[in-house]
Amino acid sequence: MMKLTHDLHTHTTFSHGKNTIDEMVRRARELKIPELTISDHGRNHPFFGINPKDLKVMREEIDFYNNQYDDIKVYLGIEANIIGSDGTIDVYDEELEYCDSIYAGYHYGYLPDNFSNFRTFFIPNVAGQFIPGIKNLMKNHNTDAYLRMMEKYPMLDMITHPGDKMPIDIDKVAQMAAEKDVILEINQHHNRLNTEDLKIAAKYPVKFAVASDAHDVKDVGNVGITEKMINDANIDHDRIINVKFD
Repeated sequence: MMKLTHDLHTHTTFSHGKNTIDEMVRRARELKIPELTISDHGRNHPFFGINPKDLKVMREEIDFYNNQYDDIKVYLGIEANIIGSDGTIDVYDEELEYCDSIYAGYHYGYLPDNFSNFRTFFIPNVAGQFIPGIKNLMKNHNTDAYLRMMEKYPMLDMITHPGDKMPIDIDKVAQMAAEKDVILEINQHHNRLNTEDLKIAAKYPVKFAVASDAHDVKDVGNVGITEKMINDANIDHDRIINVKFD
């Protein structure tokens, strides 16, 4: 049986989560999860991106809980948006100053960093959800964006739900992630990496992490479906960095 030791991807009211940091921490403590990362969305999302001014406030609140509680360690992260085909993500000085972890993933609705990326990256990936031909054409383009991102950001810790909402070549992404020591997430909420992706990625010495991607206290620690995916893909349990198996 799989036991979660660190729920490293959760959201709060500072982006579009339903609960406060305090409520998420309390729930993790109730579940006896020893580590928790608050990782709200990057600022370039106009609907649920974090206000960069809030990072200092979040840092101070998390530091308070770490001083108050000895049964949990709380971290501040950011789930940045991939905003350009050159691999640019919305991470700036404030994120690097206050955050313990830097993640990145692709999300609908982000603001591209320039018009060229809006035309050649944003629009085709949205259209590809409805037009299979465009989706297939974007696969290599998107894969290159992931590879450039890992080259460009040596501080990147994890790619969230790789391949969700945009097609990628998971073989190439996993190979680079292994080289750059970037974790690939097995996301409960988005069902990515899926079992077939895991089988491909496992050819390389890449590390994996399971995550709830909780937007609500009721989902904190909920990674149940990921255990079956891991076992179906025959992944060595030692390669999952934030769980223990009985």
